[in-house]
Amino acid sequence: MRNFEGGGPEAGIAGIAGIAGIAGIAGIAGIAGIAGIAGIAGIGQQNPLTSDALITNRDGISGTPLPTPFPVAAPSPENAKNLSRLSADVRASIFDFELASRIGFAATPRTSNDPAVARVFQMETTANAGDAPTCAYQPLITMSEPTMDTFQTQLSYLFSYADLRPDRGAEILAQIGSPVAFMASIGFMDAGRTPHTLELLATVLRLARFVEMRVKYSLACKRPLEFSPQVQPMIPTPTHGTLPSGHATEAFILARTVWKLMRASNAPQYNANDGVFGDMLMRQAARVAINRTVAGVHFPVDSVSGALLGLTLADFVSERCTYCTGDTGQRTSASFNGENFAGADDFNWHQLYTAPDDAQVADQVGTDGKWMTSQTEDTATDLTDSAPLQWLWGKAVKEWTDITS
Repeated sequence: MRNFEGGGPEAGIAGIAGIAGIAGIAGIAGIAGIAGIAGIAGIGQQNPLTSDALITNRDGISGTPLPTPFPVAAPSPENAKNLSRLSADVRASIFDFELASRIGFAATPRTSNDPAVARVFQMETTANAGDAPTCAYQPLITMSEPTMDTFQTQLSYLFSYADLRPDRGAEILAQIGSPVAFMASIGFMDAGRTPHTLELLATVLRLARFVEMRVKYSLACKRPLEFSPQVQPMIPTPTHGTLPSGHATEAFILARTVWKLMRASNAPQYNANDGVFGDMLMRQAARVAINRTVAGVHFPVDSVSGALLGLTLADFVSERCTYCTGDTGQRTSASFNGENFAGADDFNWHQLYTAPDDAQVADQVGTDGKWMTSQTEDTATDLTDSAPLQWLWGKAVKEWTDITS
């Protein structure tokens, strides 16, 4: 592996970047984001009169026809250096393709004997001299639905956590959108200081939503409000399925991605005190996830499965961003067996991940059996890499490197 230097579901990811690109990350800094640069130069959104003015302006300054064309260098195809001259929304489309095109999906409906299962795959490709690449799907995440009894048992958590609503109401409302601002209270992020980091986070959030919504649709698990009218959520209940929690997925993919950038920068503060930055990022992600139970819209088991999905997707993204053809990469996969997750158990992120080592826990066995597994293995050395994602990752890592004399 080459060493590079360096929202919530119902609100969408547009508040961070969405398809609109980096301009959307203004919510963190309270300014116009990267788009503000264009505004300062007077080349932002044009005055409606500008087009007419440019027509008459050309007539006055273009002069007589030139006898010969100007020499223009030939373009440089498939060159990551071109990315810096593209608008953020154009880059977003490229990054999304590089990630989403490597995702596969399959669903197994519920039967009288077996639960519904959603399977997400990572596609590994090998270049083939310009022809169709050789492709192989490898496991990424496998998720099966809990029993109805598990959800019924977990209602007790909804009722007890509701007592925290007066204390956490402001947090819950602020987290309906993206939790990036909460991550930025731990890692120093700002549109002027870490624009590429924020662009990367916008990218991973779009991927998280892309995957989580497909899994939610497949499993179609019912929301707490459908089990009891006494839940009385303090915010509107989203229409999509309850498991996995989208907020948990997005909070944990954000937290782990930021932590990976910190570690990759080799800045000494991030590796001191046994990885306290990573631990705090995970605690923040867990707080976001638990707040959804406090709000009355998610069961703890939703947060468990969502956190596992977010952590696993974060590893997928980082490997896709850093793998270089010729190197040995790594492939992480995980599974969540909802039938074996005990309804009496609460959400505990420590059962899934150890921050100091940036490693997912291998497995967990509860009173009803093994409910989680995770593994990382080496990949082949001849897989196709992604120059655009390498470019974005490298730019983001540099933003976490200390500036020294």
